[in-house]
Amino acid sequence: MKNGSSYYENIEDLKSKIGFGIKFWLEFQNDKRKNILGSGWAKLLENIDNTQKNETKSLTLAAKECGYSYKYAWNIIKRIEDRTGMSPVETSKGGRGGGGWVKLNEWGKYLLKTYRNLLFELIEIEKKLEKSFKID
Repeated sequence: MKNGSSYYENIEDLKSKIGFGIKFWLEFQNDKRKNILGSGWAKLLENIDNTQKNETKSLTLAAKECGYSYKYAWNIIKRIEDRTGMSPVETSKGGRGGGGWVKLNEWGKYLLKTYRNLLFELIEIEKKLEKSFKID
C-alpha cells in the first residue's frame, strides 16, 4: 500500500473476493453448553476410526495423521470426556516398546456419525447459498 491505495485497483476487485463459509461444532447441551466436536477434533476421531475391519491404531499414529502431537490428541479425548462424562474411545496401554491402541467406542462413533451427517447437510446448504449469494 502506498498513499492509502490498496493492492486492488478498485472496489470491484475487492467485491469479487467476497464469499462465505459455514463453520459448526457439536456442543454438549447441559448447563455449561460446551463445544465437544469441531472440524479438527472430528478429524482426530476419523483418523482413529480409519482402520481396516477390527484393526486398531495407536493414538500416536492418529495424532500424527492430523499433524497433532500425542499430548494434544490425548487432551482432545480428555476434553470430550470431561465435557460429556464419557470417553469417545477405548484404549489399551502398550509395553516398553509400544503396542498400545485406541479405537472409537459406541459414544465416539455416535459423535462422529452425527458430525458427518450435519456436515453433509451444511455442504448442501452452502451449495444452495452459493447459487443465490449476491452482494451489491
